[in-house]
Amino acid sequence: DCEEQENTKQWYQRRVRADLYQKFPSVTTGNSNILHLIVSCIDSQQLHSIICNVMSKKMKIFNVRSIGSLLKSTLEWETFEQYCVWQLLSAESVPSESVIDVLKDIKDTHHFELFSSMLIFLKSVKPTEKVVKKIIFLQNFEEQLVIPICVWWIDKYSEGVIRIIESFISAAVSTMDDRRLNILVQFVEMICKAVDQNHMLYEQTTLWRQIKSSYGFISASVKEECPVIQRMMKENKFESDSEADSDEERPQLSKRKRDVSVLDSDDE
Repeated sequence: DCEEQENTKQWYQRRVRADLYQKFPSVTTGNSNILHLIVSCIDSQQLHSIICNVMSKKMKIFNVRSIGSLLKSTLEWETFEQYCVWQLLSAESVPSESVIDVLKDIKDTHHFELFSSMLIFLKSVKPTEKVVKKIIFLQNFEEQLVIPICVWWIDKYSEGVIRIIESFISAAVSTMDDRRLNILVQFVEMICKAVDQNHMLYEQTTLWRQIKSSYGFISASVKEECPVIQRMMKENKFESDSEADSDEERPQLSKRKRDVSVLDSDDE
């Protein structure tokens, strides 16, 4: 086995260079088997060399259309091998939307290499409306991914992210989608519980007025699960100059959707 590993390493040193990906892109790009062979026998110096080639546009390792299946195949690889893959993903600037999509098909919450690497990857991503929506509507991995990255985004980009959340709530009401409205309220509750009570989130008057105006459409069961939201709704400082909306129960919103919405399911 040791001799075989040494032979493999020597093969890499002789053959796996930038021109391999340049001459045979249809075979190498997005090929998880070739990538696994590479990351299984390289050291930190060789990884650095590949990163330099990727950033210099001498190598293209990933195919955006197959990034989901490739990342799923890496879940059983060794920790260092997965670490190498994520270093290369960052070097190649793979679109964050494609990376996030891999989570749709993952149920196990114990893939810590994946979650840790994705957190670091998303930390450098500017949260666009599309990216934030994909994270919020994952409805899974709250502790492993959703809460820490969203708190980071809110702290760094503050009102920009808050305005995106407000637009989602407004769209859920205007398109009469109570399911998504409930998810959004639960999301705000989770974020509130994750931050200190002096956090700027508690001072976002527009956001709380938005929630208050839609509060009657939120299901009773969700309200019971959201004590922070309930408390905030009782505070008068978020009342608008016009008459405040009643908190009495209103009929549940139907699932009917409009043709155009920031919450269209095609983008989830």
